[in-house]
Amino acid sequence: MPFSLPHPHPRFQAFASSLTSLINRKPDEATILQEGRALLQALVAQDDWLASAHAVPHPERYQQFLLYADPQDRFSVVSFVWGPGQATPIHDHTVWGLIGMLRGAEQCQSYGRTAQGTWASTSEILTLEPGHVEAVSPTIGDVHKVWNAHQDQASISIHVYGANIGKVNRWVYHEDGTQKAFVSGYSNAPLATVAPADIPLSSYAEVRAALLARQEIALLDVREEDPFAQCHPLFAANLPLGRIEADAWTRIPRRDTAIVVYDNGEGLAEPAARLLMRLGYSQVRLLQGGLQGWADAGGELFQDVNVPSKSFGELVESQRHTPSLSAPEVKALIDQGTDMVVLDARRFDEYQTMSIPTGISVPGAELVLRARALAPNPGTRIIVNCAGRTRSIIGTQSLVNAGIPNPVAALRNGTIGWTLAEQALDHGAQRRFHEVSEDQRAQAATAARSVADRAGVQRITRAALQQCLQESTRTTYVLDVRTPEEFARGHLAGAQSAPGGQLVQETDHTVPVRGARIVLCDDDGVRANMSASWLAQMGWDVHVLDGLQAQDFSDATPPARPLPDTVTPVTEVSAATVQQWLAQDAHTLVVDVGTSAAFVKGHLPGAQWVLRSGLRTDLACPAGCERIVLTCGDGRAARFAVADVQASVAANVQVVALQGGNQAWQAAGLPMISGEQGVRSPRIDRYRRPYEGTQNAKEAMQAYLDWEFGLVEQLGRDGTHGFQVI
Repeated sequence: MPFSLPHPHPRFQAFASSLTSLINRKPDEATILQEGRALLQALVAQDDWLASAHAVPHPERYQQFLLYADPQDRFSVVSFVWGPGQATPIHDHTVWGLIGMLRGAEQCQSYGRTAQGTWASTSEILTLEPGHVEAVSPTIGDVHKVWNAHQDQASISIHVYGANIGKVNRWVYHEDGTQKAFVSGYSNAPLATVAPADIPLSSYAEVRAALLARQEIALLDVREEDPFAQCHPLFAANLPLGRIEADAWTRIPRRDTAIVVYDNGEGLAEPAARLLMRLGYSQVRLLQGGLQGWADAGGELFQDVNVPSKSFGELVESQRHTPSLSAPEVKALIDQGTDMVVLDARRFDEYQTMSIPTGISVPGAELVLRARALAPNPGTRIIVNCAGRTRSIIGTQSLVNAGIPNPVAALRNGTIGWTLAEQALDHGAQRRFHEVSEDQRAQAATAARSVADRAGVQRITRAALQQCLQESTRTTYVLDVRTPEEFARGHLAGAQSAPGGQLVQETDHTVPVRGARIVLCDDDGVRANMSASWLAQMGWDVHVLDGLQAQDFSDATPPARPLPDTVTPVTEVSAATVQQWLAQDAHTLVVDVGTSAAFVKGHLPGAQWVLRSGLRTDLACPAGCERIVLTCGDGRAARFAVADVQASVAANVQVVALQGGNQAWQAAGLPMISGEQGVRSPRIDRYRRPYEGTQNAKEAMQAYLDWEFGLVEQLGRDGTHGFQVI
C-alpha cells in the first residue's frame, strides 16, 4: 500500500488501509460517515500508535500534522494538537469529516447564519472525551468553533477529511458577518512531499544530465520572484503560478518542451504542473523532492536573479582581467576635467533613476555601435558603468573585444560602488546617445562580425529560419536586439523585442528553455553580432539572421502574445461601468492582481492588491459585497483570476473583469491613487534588488557585491554552466 507520508505503526496502517477500501467502494456520504466512524473509533480507542513528532503542541497556536494523504486526494488523516487554552475561530470544512478524540478533551459549538447575516451559536457546547467520534459535513452541519477543554494540558484529536485538507479552500467567519478565505496547511510536511500519482517525477540527476547534454529543458520555479531570488538552481527560470496562463505560451512556445516544475514546499508545484498540462504541455514533470530535494542530492543553490548572466560576467572578468577603475578614481578624473565620457549601459529608466554625473545613457548592445561617435578622439577615455558589476564588465569587454582604440575601463561596482564611496549621484538625467555616421556604422559592423565569428556564432538565412520555425523538436526564439523605440517603429514579423544588453543580462527570463535555439536580428550588423557573441560564450545555440533589408523591418504591429481560453466564461465590464458602480454604492470591491509595485504607484480608488496565488487566503471580502471587479495593468492576467475568486466567494457575489485593466481606466481619464493602502498580500512578487532605487541600505549593497565576488567559485561547484570565454 503506497503511503505518501510513511507511518510505521501497524495499527495506523491497518486503519488507513481499511479506510482506503471503504472509499474504493464509492459509497454515499452517509455510509462513509457511518462506517468511517467505526474505523476511527477503533483507532482512537488505543493510544499507543501516534508518533511523538506528530503530538507536539505549539505554545502559541494549535498544530495540524499530516499523517496520511490518499494519492488521489480522496481523504487525508491529521493529528490536531492543542496547547493549553487554544481555540479555532468559527470555520467550515466544505467536505465531510470525522473527529476522534485521542488525548485530553476538546469542546465544540455549532454556528449558523442569522437573518441579519451575522453568525450565532446553534447548539450547546459539546465535549469530546478520548474514544469519542463526531462527524461534520456540509449536509449535516459544517460550521463550528473548537477549543481545548483544558487550560493546563495539551489535547490531541485525530481528524479524517474527505479531501487533502491542506489543499481545500475554506472560510473563517466572524460573528459580525464578515468572512475570510483560508487554506489550513500542515505543520509537519509541505504538500510538495505528497507526490501525486499521475504526474511523473524528474530527479536532480536527470535534470543535471539534460543540462550537461545541452538538451532542451525548462526548469521552472513557480514561486513568486522574492522567494525565488533567495534560493534556486543556476538555470531555473522564474514563472510564478499566477502568471502561467498569461506568459507560458510566449515564454515556452513549443508544447512538447521538457518542463520540470518545483517549489519549496509551498504547495504551488503540483497545481502549476496541472495548469501547464491543461494548457497543452505534454512533457511536464515535478522535481523530485522540490528545491530541498535538489539540495539534498548535492545540487548547488544560487541567490538573486539573472544569476547565469551575473556569474558569467564574473567569469569574464576573472579570465580576461577586464580593466576597471574605482569610484574615487573616476570621480577624480571627472573633477580634473579629463577628456573622457561615462557611458551608462543600463536601461534608460534605470539611468534616469540614478546615474553617474556626466553619464550618458548607452544601453549595452549600443556601446560598440555608438562609442566611436561619442568618443571620436582615440585618446578620449571611456568609462562604462551599470548599477553593480555585470553590465559594466560585459560592456567594457565588448569595447575591448571590438578593438575600440580608446582607453576603456569599467566603473568598478557601478552606482553601488559610487554610493558606498559616499559620492553624489545624479537623478532624472536625460542624456542619450546620438546617431552615428555611415563610416562609424561600417567600422562597428566589421568589428562586431569579427567578434561573433571568434565566439562561434552561427549564421542563418530567412529561408532556413522558416524551416527552423516549422521544426517540432526544437524551440526557436527570434529576437530583435535593437532599442524598444526602433522595434516599435517597425520590426521583422514574428520577432520579439529583446534589446541586446538586457538580453545578455536577463537571458533566463527571455529564454527560459535552456538548450533552445536563439536567432537574433538587427538592421546594422552590430548589435545582433555583439549580443550573439556573448550568448555563444554562455553556451547557447545562437544564430544571427543575415540578408535582411530595410523593408524587412516594416511590421509596426505589437508582437502576438497567444493566450489560452479561461476556464469559465468571463464577463468584462467597461471602466465607465465600474466608475458608476463605485459612485453608486459600497457593494463593489476592486481587486488588483497586477504587480505590487504598479499598485503602489497607482490603483483604482478603494482597490485591494492581492497576489494571484493568495486570492483564496488574502482576499478580504466585506459584508454586503455584491460584486468583485478584477483588474491589473492591461487586464489580461485579471481574466484568468476570475474563476479563482468565484470559487472563493459566496455564490451570490458577481465576479467580473475590468476590460483593458488599469490602462483602460487611465485612458478614460479616471482617477488613480497611490500608496500601500489596500495591500493584502505580502509583497513577494518582486525581489528588492540592492542595486535598484535610491533607498537601499549600504549593508545590503555591500552584501550584494560580496555575493557577486563568490560566483565564480559557485560556478565551479555547480559544473553545469558550459561557459567558454574568448
